[in-house]
Amino acid sequence: MDYRQLIERWLDKLRAGTLVEEDLQLALRRIDADGATRHQRLLYLQTSTTGVDSDVLGMALVEDGQILEAPDDPEEWPYGTVLEAMADGWRVVKFPEMALLLQEDQAYGFGCEFILES
Repeated sequence: MDYRQLIERWLDKLRAGTLVEEDLQLALRRIDADGATRHQRLLYLQTSTTGVDSDVLGMALVEDGQILEAPDDPEEWPYGTVLEAMADGWRVVKFPEMALLLQEDQAYGFGCEFILES
């Protein structure tokens, strides 16, 4: 059962006057258990432009504290655009550095890189 369903059940119990402390203690135990096992996931997407709908040119994934190798074939990548990753629940935490793109003859780093987390 996900948290939304659990909270809806507790709202029903609250309205019925049957919500008890043990219900809320259960929530705290679940949060503690989820926090202990959940690790931050990072997705680096290099794109052709600064738009979230531009094509992905390269990617890297960090999961469970390890850098996972991306498939060599772009057709096997999980996302073709940043928008696709966002639709799958990834949240953008860093947008492209526009200052890196101001002078075309002097590029530093990945100017069109998005970093997302889950």
